[in-house]
Amino acid sequence: MGCGEFLVKYILFFANLVFALAGLTLLGLGVAVELQITSITNLTNENFQVAPITAMVVGGVVFLIAFFGCCGAIRESNCMLVTYSVFMLILMVVKLTLAILIFVKLDDIVKQIPDMLNDAFTRDRQSFQEIQRTFSCCGPRGYMSYMSPILPDSCCEAPPCLPTNAFSGCNQIVQDFFSSFGLAIGVVAIVVVAIELVAAVFGLCLATHARNKDRRTRY
Repeated sequence: MGCGEFLVKYILFFANLVFALAGLTLLGLGVAVELQITSITNLTNENFQVAPITAMVVGGVVFLIAFFGCCGAIRESNCMLVTYSVFMLILMVVKLTLAILIFVKLDDIVKQIPDMLNDAFTRDRQSFQEIQRTFSCCGPRGYMSYMSPILPDSCCEAPPCLPTNAFSGCNQIVQDFFSSFGLAIGVVAIVVVAIELVAAVFGLCLATHARNKDRRTRY
């Protein structure tokens, strides 16, 4: 094996270790977002779960394919490397689509959150306390939303719950949450896509080398 093939082989191997970690990161972010927004989804009947579920699925698939790529690189298997490269290209398209959707739709979703939370608070204050517990917040606009000096325990770190020790309003806290995690998922997806493009090219190059090497051994 020449120096070039040696470098491609081990660059591909270590790149897939990075992919595996990136896949786990994407999976972890998806799980974190899904756990946090469950209370909002149950109360508002809005579907915020598409992005985190997609992130979890893509993250898990990336991890598995990265493991497949590591094995293909070490064994120099033409079949495994070509299959790996094809899957990487497909995943690139999926993640790029996910990232674009997040960046395009994120602002609209964030802008809608105050209206949805205000409506949920008006309809069912008892159920709204689950959102307050999850996000450590108090009412859509803070303690003033209750128009009372006596607040539910979920509005504060510890009872007695009064305006002086109440959490901030849920509107801003939930908006910040969606902005931060949505941006994080989008950025991770874009970074992974960029690295995957290089890995797919390296995978095809190493597959060509493996195929040529196999042909030479037959003569």
